Amino acid sequence: MKKIFLFISLVFILAQTSCGPAAESRESMHKRAKEVQDSIANSIKSAIAEVEGITAPAPVVDTTQKAPQ
Repeated sequence: MKKIFLFISLVFILAQTSCGPAAESRESMHKRAKEVQDSIANSIKSAIAEVEGITAPAPVVDTTQKAPQ
């Protein structure tokens, strides 16, 4: 009985630790987080500009393109 319990426990632990997000999903998650971060920053900039009396909207930055290095 101990061997069966040990084997089942080992299989369960192995299954839990081996399953993780794929590298593609991590990359898309970071890309989406950057887009949300830029969107929030643009909203804050436009709100500050509106309060200061400048009515022109903040420029929209395209974050989908890779920055030159």
